[in-house]
Amino acid sequence: MTAFVDADRTGSARGSERVSGVSSPKTPPVDVLIGTYNSGATIREALEAIHRFIPVHCLIVVDRQSTDGTVEIVREFGGRILPDPSGLGFARNAALRAADTDPVLFVDSDVRIVRPDFYSIAVQEYARPGTAAVVGLSVGHRFRYGLPLGLTLTGRAWSLGARIPDSVQSRETYYLQRAARFQRKRVRYVDDAMVHYGTYRSVRHWPEFQGAWIRSTSGWSVRELAYAGEVVLLIHMNSRRPRNLLYSPIFYGKLIRGFLQPDRWARLERGPDVVTGPERPSPAPP
Repeated sequence: MTAFVDADRTGSARGSERVSGVSSPKTPPVDVLIGTYNSGATIREALEAIHRFIPVHCLIVVDRQSTDGTVEIVREFGGRILPDPSGLGFARNAALRAADTDPVLFVDSDVRIVRPDFYSIAVQEYARPGTAAVVGLSVGHRFRYGLPLGLTLTGRAWSLGARIPDSVQSRETYYLQRAARFQRKRVRYVDDAMVHYGTYRSVRHWPEFQGAWIRSTSGWSVRELAYAGEVVLLIHMNSRRPRNLLYSPIFYGKLIRGFLQPDRWARLERGPDVVTGPERPSPAPP
């Protein structure tokens, strides 16, 4: 089975000889944008790989009041630290506004780049006409989908133009995908680029949280709900674990529950007030 082909969701990564990721006229320095909250267990490894393989112009880290040494580790690597008082959407926008380069490179705090030539290939792919973004895929993942920001080279001005609301706590990429679709731009991919530890995926009620934010961002969109089902299936197929594939209908059912009750399930939040279910009250997003 292959991914559904859509101009704003899928693309291709051309074959290319492996070349050095060291800065050159063809691989200019780039601002690296990271959002963190208590990322001490993974951030050092992430930053070591970034500095090994990426010609960093400025490391911009937007931190959500971490208490586990995350900020101190970032300072060791010379990162510029910005405060995040409200959550994911704000963090994305704050990093974009602080950046100087265009394009920029988004990297999650629990991502480790493992492909030395990822950046050089990404720059080549980004230069192709009609490209919105270039996504680095996890090792062994052959089913491509969407515009995640785990490891993604994309335009600074273009991303700001997508107008991600500061208030969103998930599915901020909906606004980028919508802009790409309307502008008929493509998302392209580089295989075997990184390892993503997926820190938040173990949080209780994660499927409901995702479903709630699909509804909060896109409204009653059958397109987005169907797309979510496709993504769930492809994620589990990429894992190559039969039990994950068998779990897909259950995960999707929980996601739909969150979609139908966004006021209840959108309250799971990344940050100091993160909870493990709807039983602990917190302010509902606007």
